[in-house]
Amino acid sequence: MDPATRDSHFRMIRHHRRSWGPAMQVLIDQACFGLEAMEQLTDEDLRGLLRDIERGIDCIREDVSFEDAGLVRSRYG
Repeated sequence: MDPATRDSHFRMIRHHRRSWGPAMQVLIDQACFGLEAMEQLTDEDLRGLLRDIERGIDCIREDVSFEDAGLVRSRYG
């Protein structure tokens, strides 16, 4: 992923965090578990996080829990 595209992903993730609140932070924290910052995500993981956040927005709109949608994973540690 080129630097401009990567920066765009970060901006969109931050925008959705501000717009949709703490629910999105759960997905961000999950993706960044074990890292010091979101910027350390691989390109693939960054794409996946943005996909999960977009899916999370759909869940919020449709009143579906993140757990029911399979967005909350138990792969920490």
